[in-house]
Amino acid sequence: MVKNITIDIVGNFADGKTTLVKSLTSESTLRHSEEKKRGITIRLGYAHFLIYKCGSCGSFSRYEKCEVCGSKSDLYYRVSIIDSPGHKTLMTIMLSGATLVDGAVLVIAANQKCPQPQTQEHIEALRIIGVKDIVVAQTKIDVVGKERAKESYNEIKDFLSKNGYDNAKIIPVFAAHNINVTSLIQEIGNFDVKRDESGKTEMVAVRSFDINKPGTDIKDLKGGVIGGGLNSGKISVGDNIMIYPGMFVKNNWKPLKSKVMSIQSEFGSEKSVSRGLMIGLETDLDPSIARRDSLSGSLIVTGDNVPVFKSRLSVDYIPIAGKFDKPIQKGETVLLNVLASKVLGTVVSNLQNKVILNLGNSYLPYFLSDKAIISRKINNVWTLAGSGKIYE
Repeated sequence: MVKNITIDIVGNFADGKTTLVKSLTSESTLRHSEEKKRGITIRLGYAHFLIYKCGSCGSFSRYEKCEVCGSKSDLYYRVSIIDSPGHKTLMTIMLSGATLVDGAVLVIAANQKCPQPQTQEHIEALRIIGVKDIVVAQTKIDVVGKERAKESYNEIKDFLSKNGYDNAKIIPVFAAHNINVTSLIQEIGNFDVKRDESGKTEMVAVRSFDINKPGTDIKDLKGGVIGGGLNSGKISVGDNIMIYPGMFVKNNWKPLKSKVMSIQSEFGSEKSVSRGLMIGLETDLDPSIARRDSLSGSLIVTGDNVPVFKSRLSVDYIPIAGKFDKPIQKGETVLLNVLASKVLGTVVSNLQNKVILNLGNSYLPYFLSDKAIISRKINNVWTLAGSGKIYE
């Protein structure tokens, strides 16, 4: 049976993530004008490819003809890729998509000392959200000598060991010329992905948009589209859904009722999906409601799966050791990531790392025991500080 898997490509700014994605998928995730102009990923970027498993030698390939022995291979994985921004100021965008991933490719350039600040933060984020399967792509080996490549390899190995990923493989790659990319595919193919579709439906929205072209006749208009992935459960065409927090009307948040009209993935139309694919849900909402990512950060549920929905919450907080001189202070403003939502909160109290937060006019949809990731400011930049389960 073909399985779906979502992989996060993470690492420091300019270490070669987007080049690697293009080598894996023949697609560029730089699809927005500002990203193309600056040559960096600003939003979460998406791409996809297929992994086949050879019936003769058991190797994984991107093609039906095995890249190792040449025999016929069968489709094994449909892979959705999230290309996360590597720039420090865009860390919170990376966290918005992290909850959806099953495994990660950590990109580390050989021409810089490891770890760079964002490499450290990204691996901390992967550890916090519980990603167990990672592989390291050691890039830019073409611009360093043999000795520096070996030195870099040892730095990476030590870095992985200190962060609890002793068994992660390190694959030197020259992505622009497709060198060793097949070896990287072997590791992704071996990621251990387990699925439980029996849970209640929770879909996390990381984008939303209007797909109608200007001048489209009213009778031909399509409803607003919500892009993202499932955290749990299953969603099908025809399902009635609720979207939280919805719209801010007359000083109150009003959840939106809608219906799934169609489901599109990078692989085409889908009748029903579970966790593992990045998808677009066409709804029957007025398309103007979904324009310009206005519904990004939303939580989509079905049936009687009603989330907690309020502007105050409590977190069993576990700080990252040694990162800040002082614990979280009463009155401090922090940035909170829960699922794909990110909101500012003011610390009401912090007693033995039981942190109570007031979100002001922002209402955050969540379920008890969901993980909250907290960032604090260092030199005016949001920096990952710790995480914990929401208990109230």
